[in-house]
Amino acid sequence: MTRMAFDTRTQNAWKELIEKEAMTRVSWHRTFKPNPNDDEWFKRGFYTQATEKPVNRSLPSIVFPPRPKPRYDPNDTLEELAKKLDLEHNPNALKEMYPADKRHKDVLFDGFSKEEKGRYKYLNLRKVIPPENKYQYPVSNTMEYGWKLGESGQEFKAPTHARGKIVEESFYRRNGVF
Repeated sequence: MTRMAFDTRTQNAWKELIEKEAMTRVSWHRTFKPNPNDDEWFKRGFYTQATEKPVNRSLPSIVFPPRPKPRYDPNDTLEELAKKLDLEHNPNALKEMYPADKRHKDVLFDGFSKEEKGRYKYLNLRKVIPPENKYQYPVSNTMEYGWKLGESGQEFKAPTHARGKIVEESFYRRNGVF
């Protein structure tokens, strides 16, 4: 916790806050103060009603959602799970990432990164591919936010009644000067 520099302005602000709080307390007491002529039981009831909230003795019943069905039987062996996943016909079922295309692998072994070939070009080609086409499922939580976003079919267009860049497009030069 950092310390505040208490100059005159800060001290006056604190003083004002304390005074406001004190005035609020006094005004509340004036509003809810019982008359001295009232009976003691009335005073007690009045203060109790003004200061305490009514307590609900019964708690609401909590309804839990049903438990999800298990995806697999914990008693299954690895061989039985492999049969269910059909690993013989689908060897990529347990892998996170799809294997790279043959043409991408060929680029990987063609040249040096210093010449912007080989690994450099391979990584740039893979960067263009969306994650949905590289991975079978979202590997991290951050990937889930945009997963399958391209399938939603949203095309962003300029609003019809919004302001346009008429001055910028017609007045300023395109090469960055002015």
